[in-house]
Amino acid sequence: MNEGDSRKSNSSTKVDEGFELFYWNLSYRRKFIRTLWCSPVLLLLVPICPNKVIVFCCILFVIQAIYNYKKWKSEEK
Repeated sequence: MNEGDSRKSNSSTKVDEGFELFYWNLSYRRKFIRTLWCSPVLLLLVPICPNKVIVFCCILFVIQAIYNYKKWKSEEK
């Protein structure tokens, strides 16, 4: 097996257990969990950033959480 084949097979598997540094290697379940864990960071930005930025970040956060949750549940079926 050449080097290109090994990279291709590794990139198609998603990590669902243990530590994974890179977001794109996670399963949708783990992406959803990581999104929820990042919510305190969003709360810390509230007093620092302007209102428009916070509203935009909150909207993106909710969209990302909903998207990852729906993809996770569709993978389970």
